[in-house]
Amino acid sequence: MFDTLYLHIGWSKTGTSAVQFQLDLQKETLKQQGILYSTLLQMNDQAHHHFALAFAPIHGYPAKYKIPEVLDLLEQEIRDNECHSALISSELSPFYFNNPRFQEWVKKFKKVVVIGTVRRQSDLLLSLFNQLVKDPQVRYQGRFFQMALNNFPRLNYFQQLNRWASQVGKENIWLVNYDDGVVASFLSLFNLKLKSTNDNVVVNKSLPTSALLLMQERTAGITDVAHYTRIRDELIAEINAYPESKKPTRLLLSKGELQALNAHFTGPNRRCAKEFTKNDELFAQKPCKDVLCF
Repeated sequence: MFDTLYLHIGWSKTGTSAVQFQLDLQKETLKQQGILYSTLLQMNDQAHHHFALAFAPIHGYPAKYKIPEVLDLLEQEIRDNECHSALISSELSPFYFNNPRFQEWVKKFKKVVVIGTVRRQSDLLLSLFNQLVKDPQVRYQGRFFQMALNNFPRLNYFQQLNRWASQVGKENIWLVNYDDGVVASFLSLFNLKLKSTNDNVVVNKSLPTSALLLMQERTAGITDVAHYTRIRDELIAEINAYPESKKPTRLLLSKGELQALNAHFTGPNRRCAKEFTKNDELFAQKPCKDVLCF
């Protein structure tokens, strides 16, 4: 019998990559605590997407392993490293308890702890929109609210976490708020501190929010990844070279639209805070302002 299976389920754009980088960096320290941070199930980065994708493949991300294989691999890795617990982190995590084989396998652990990293939905969605537009593999050309509406169900944090709570108990739902310094807060759950190295620079060119409309206009119809990437990088350099006097004037999102978006999630967020934290509100009040583009 193992002790605890920690499942960090995300969400995307809540600092998960930075958290996963640190967890992998400090996996030997975790191992000294008896907690395995798997190396076998990591994909291209430090996330355990191979574990998640076995249960729910995503278009463009085929599963490398079948479900029995990932469960056997993880169990054997725990034993080989003489650990009593395991920490699996993937923002692609489906609801594993839907799978009968997982339901049976997880009985080998005394308990399951589900960790959710959460972020104010309007901020998360704007960050996600930026990511989809700048990613040459995605090349998103749709409108912000088209994307936002598609993501509304999964961003109802209370509904999502309450489902997990029905299986693991609400006392085993841990929330980490993006606004509180997500990486340091997450690490503190395992008595770890932020570790700095000369190698922890992730090259991921930042596309200014003010460049989003220009990016979509200049890449319309472009399907070649290299061509798309070149346009993006040239646009980033162009925007960064603008004088301070040059200001964006085109409206991407209005203050009122952002307020309405946040208001949509106020009820579920409040329930989430009261059920799974010691606070009355999940996020502090934050003034909204128009989001402008060149």
